[in-house]
Parts: sequence; C-alpha cells; structure tokens
Amino acid sequence: MRLDMGRAWNDATSMMRANKNVLGILAGAFFFLPSLMLSILAPTAELEAAAGNPERMQAAFAAYAADNWLIFLIYFLATSIGSLALLALLGRQGKPTVGEALKIGAVAFLPYLIASLILGLIAVLLFALVGAAAALVGPLGVLLGIIAFAIIIVIAIRMILVAPVMAIEGNLNPISAIQRSWALVKGNTRYVFAFLVLLFIALIVLSLIFGLIFGVFSALVGGTAAVWVDGILGGLLGAVMTVVMIAVYASIHQQLSGGATPNDIATFE
Repeated sequence: MRLDMGRAWNDATSMMRANKNVLGILAGAFFFLPSLMLSILAPTAELEAAAGNPERMQAAFAAYAADNWLIFLIYFLATSIGSLALLALLGRQGKPTVGEALKIGAVAFLPYLIASLILGLIAVLLFALVGAAAALVGPLGVLLGIIAFAIIIVIAIRMILVAPVMAIEGNLNPISAIQRSWALVKGNTRYVFAFLVLLFIALIVLSLIFGLIFGVFSALVGGTAAVWVDGILGGLLGAVMTVVMIAVYASIHQQLSGGATPNDIATFE
C-alpha cells in the first residue's frame, strides 16, 4: 500500500478535531506544563553564555546536566507517557477513555524506553561508522560517509511507528515492535520521508514566525517576566507542534496498517 500524504494529513486533522477538548487537556498536562517547568527551573542562560568556547561549553553543559537531571527525568517521563497516551487515544478502535489511554501510556513506557535504547545504540554505531568513513582520505571516505548517512535516514524513517505499534496495537515486545514498524513502513520509506520533510518545513516556518513575535513581546516585557513569557509562549507552541506530530504518526500508522484489530485492542482489556 502506497502512503497517500493528502489522506494522512486529512486523517490527522480529523483526529485532532474530533478529540480537541481532550487533546487540549492532555497536551497542557503532559507537554505544556513540563516545558514550562523546564524553562523556569532549568534556564539555559549559562549555556548560552558559554557558546563559542568549546572547553567552557563542555564544563557548563556538565554542570547544567548535573544540577537539573531530576527535572529532565520528570520532563522525559511526562512527555513520553503523554505521547503514548495520545497515540492510544487517537488511534485505538473502541475509543478508550482518558484514564484508559493514560494506563496504556504508562504500561507501554518501559518497553518503549527499551526500544529507544536499542535504536539509540544502533544510531551510535552508525554515527561511529560515519566518523570512521569521514576520516578516510579521498572519494572513498566521502562515498562511505554518504552511504552511512543514507542508512541512518532510512532506519530513522522505518522506526517512526514503534511508538504507535506499542500504544495502538498493544505490541509491547521492543524487538517485535521494531520489526513491525520496519515492515509497515517498508515500501513507503520515500513517501513517509517526503511527507515528514514537508511537515517539518511547515512547522519550522511557523515556529520561526511565532518565535519572532514572541521575541518582540518578551523584549518589551523584560526582566524576570520575560522568562515566564518565553516559557509560556514557547510551551504553548511546542505543545501544539507535538500534538500535530503525534496525530500525523497515528494517521500514518492507521493508513499503513489498515487499523488495529480487535485482538490488538483486547490486549489491555
């Protein structure tokens, strides 16, 4: 089945319209508030001041991570469980309640974390291959670097449905979910890639436009209030963009999988 990009976008917008009230509540709780917490409690002023000096930047980043690791952990937990819950809410047949969706997100979190670590290890190995290829002199090094980078892109695109497979289908085996995502996207890699590139460009343009507006407003306010303004406006924009991406992933999964089966839904009942 070839991915129909127009249909995928229309399905995503339909999902968001049909669930707008619940999406607003969950997005506020799991994306906006954690983002605001991160902005207020873990400001990046010291990192920005160290920019341009590699040694100073390394020391500043190490100190920043050591001081704020708990905040990062809370942020990661909230956004991950929230994302999985939204996928279940948007993509599952039978329309789970908010409580059921949150339970699905919490149950799927650990398997999703394991799958992410597996994929992260693969990415590290591939990036090491890119680095080794780049170290070679001449056209061979360039060619190997291009090939390795292309492999990374293909794998990344093939893995975008791991979270939907877990949250929507109820497949909580990390290896099986990775295999399932690979199989679903196979044959549509270039179409999914093109769709996501177009979507990312649109979201980046919108974020730049709103970023300029937010920046002017923040500069006019100034002082401590500016930190809150930046945090609130940035959190709102980030929450909206996250919901859009989750809806798109759910719609891509729905189209490529033909929808979850009753047996899949029964996993959590």
